[in-house]
Amino acid sequence: MDRLKFLKIVVCLGLIGGILLSFELWFPVDRTFPRAPLLFELRAYSVEAAERFLTIILIISLVATVFFGRRKIFPAAVIASLAALIFFDQTRLQPWIYQYLMLLLVVAALSDAPPSGDEEASTQTLALAQVVIAALYFWSGVQKLNYSFSHETLPALLSPLRNISPIISPPYIRLGITVALVEIFIGGGLLYGKTRNPAVCLAVGTHLAILGLLIAQNYNHVVWGWNVALGFLVIGAFWRSDISFGAAIEKAAGWKAKTAGIIVAASILLPILSFFGWWDVYLSGALYSGRTEIAVVRVNDAAFEKLPPKARAVVFQTKTGGEKMLPLFEWAIAETNVPVYPERRVFRAVARNVCRLADDKTGVELIIKECPAILDGSFQITRVNCAELEK
Repeated sequence: MDRLKFLKIVVCLGLIGGILLSFELWFPVDRTFPRAPLLFELRAYSVEAAERFLTIILIISLVATVFFGRRKIFPAAVIASLAALIFFDQTRLQPWIYQYLMLLLVVAALSDAPPSGDEEASTQTLALAQVVIAALYFWSGVQKLNYSFSHETLPALLSPLRNISPIISPPYIRLGITVALVEIFIGGGLLYGKTRNPAVCLAVGTHLAILGLLIAQNYNHVVWGWNVALGFLVIGAFWRSDISFGAAIEKAAGWKAKTAGIIVAASILLPILSFFGWWDVYLSGALYSGRTEIAVVRVNDAAFEKLPPKARAVVFQTKTGGEKMLPLFEWAIAETNVPVYPERRVFRAVARNVCRLADDKTGVELIIKECPAILDGSFQITRVNCAELEK
């Protein structure tokens, strides 16, 4: 089996697996976690019908892409249905969805191009796909070079090992920096012949370690499948591969190749904007980096009683004051098996739905812990009540 066909199969199976693991996100039956539409909100019953139809089209197109990969209509149908589903709810724009989507865009853009032959077209497509994969590792490492990763996120991930190995103990600063630099090396090393195979080994080892830690905590199941898929993607795309990205670019010709090049350039450059708040962190390799905002909704007793059961189950009370807090991350996980998309516009959209349960518009409040500072982890808290949210 050639590498490009293997990559398509892994991407399609990874997407199908992720959809099945987050079923309520795609084919809602009992979902009560609010949607965060991209532009405007539609009536719930019409959205649900459209989502189910689009998800069926998506799965059929993914299966067809596996068996009829040379037909460009099927990857195009996957991209179109995914884009529509994300339009209805930004929560679907998870990091794994974004990466699979970028890879499919490259494949679709270079279908039947360049005209000089199938082998050359496959080589060019695979070379560009390699850059998309490598960029994820590079930016994932860069995002982890911050105070919060070493002091909060990494200790939480390593909690299953604290009583097993004396090596895994605080402080985690050096270990956190090492983890970040290893990922940066993987991203760069995958693109160069002499370091490619060692980088593949490091990548696979990293995914096995992450998978083991997540399984030990029985946490975020949908990411388990992504780690497995990434391991296979790295092996299939890079192991003992002699493809030169530079040579593939030099031979690029035609608008299709230029379109694919723009997609790849976006995956390389756009994450820079996340450090200025101009690009979403989940699209910039920031999963488990400590650089995401966190939101809760403070609810009064009246609003609490009107919350759906899964939302009430994750509400906690503050130690000082006994205020009831609804954490959006935990609520999203409980309902859809994926985290809430960590952007302020999404938090506000979800909070506005909770506000509809409140008679007292000052009794429900969206509280956001903003992205921590890179050097010292300091952060600001913003509070917005329903009266302000509904303006």
